[in-house]
Amino acid sequence: MEKFDVCVIGIGTIGSFASYYLSKLNIKTAMIDLYAPSHDQGSYHGDTRIFRIAYGEGEKYIPMLKRAFDLWGEFESETNTKMFERIGVINIGHKDSEFMINTLSSSKDYNLDCEIIDRKEIEKRYSFFVPEDFLGVYERNTGYVYSDNSVITASNEAVKFGAKTFYGSEIKEIKKTNDSYIIISKDYEFETKKIVLSAGTYSDEILNLLLKIMPLPCIPIYKKRKIFSWWESDVYTYDKLPAFTFEIDGDHYYGFPNAGDGFKIGKNLTGQYYNKREERVDFGEIEDDKDEIGEHARKFMPYIGKFIKGKSCSYPMSPDEDFIIDFLNNDILFFGGISHGFKFAPVLGEIAAKAITYKNFTLDENFTLKRFNQ
Repeated sequence: MEKFDVCVIGIGTIGSFASYYLSKLNIKTAMIDLYAPSHDQGSYHGDTRIFRIAYGEGEKYIPMLKRAFDLWGEFESETNTKMFERIGVINIGHKDSEFMINTLSSSKDYNLDCEIIDRKEIEKRYSFFVPEDFLGVYERNTGYVYSDNSVITASNEAVKFGAKTFYGSEIKEIKKTNDSYIIISKDYEFETKKIVLSAGTYSDEILNLLLKIMPLPCIPIYKKRKIFSWWESDVYTYDKLPAFTFEIDGDHYYGFPNAGDGFKIGKNLTGQYYNKREERVDFGEIEDDKDEIGEHARKFMPYIGKFIKGKSCSYPMSPDEDFIIDFLNNDILFFGGISHGFKFAPVLGEIAAKAITYKNFTLDENFTLKRFNQ
């Protein structure tokens, strides 16, 4: 039976980069996923994801974001592949909202390269309609990363460094021996000393297999279907608009300028909870999918044109919407609730590699399971 040091289950946002950094350390790595990258059954598809460091979700993320910024640059250089469009990000919202207060404080506390813009200047620069008492924080040297291409490249690089892929076959059973685990599907069977579980909204399927052979801590994760769509626009274009977030009307929009394939918009706070993978239906199978974004967004982005296409994706969520990064025992490292995580992909992969490899590596307690038991 073939033996590995580490098995990475779920080769998406985290798993692709975890495999990359593990294999660079000469760790014999197995990569498992039901789907070969890139595909549209997870969280990272749709071409692009925003990268920002001035972070409205909380300052505890800033050290990881600063490290991720450096790693994105290194990854581009090492692979000679364009991954990061550094066109900047404009965050817009009410001056007293928690998101904007956090964005402003993180920009000041970490001396980030940001510019505060009033509503009139936002309207002048970007052709948005902005209510009274709103402001913008424009962060230079950020922008967006190419999500699908990044996962494909990281996965391929991992293979170049010696990792082995096992795609296309569902894990049916996991067995425990004295010092390892046996991973079994209808197509393969192998042994691994350690596991990185980074399967996103499919993690519960693997956790259920593990529960048959070992006790597990309470892991509060759930799934949410989200949508995003592309629209015609000759105003919101790459040469005129940075990537953006816009908090308004009780929701949080995000988007990307039209670089030739359309003006892309998504919403963070809406969506549908679901339990089984087949319940996450494609874009358009829910009646309000198109209007959920387009009709509402036109109130403050008036130059949105005709609908082009839409996609649905999966958000793995935790109760407090923060990441879960923790060991389930001495051998299994779990990543969950990474709903806003693609910008962090390389640093989360690096954390996985270091945590698995180095005994003295300490995980950030802000993201461990301990917080749910206090």
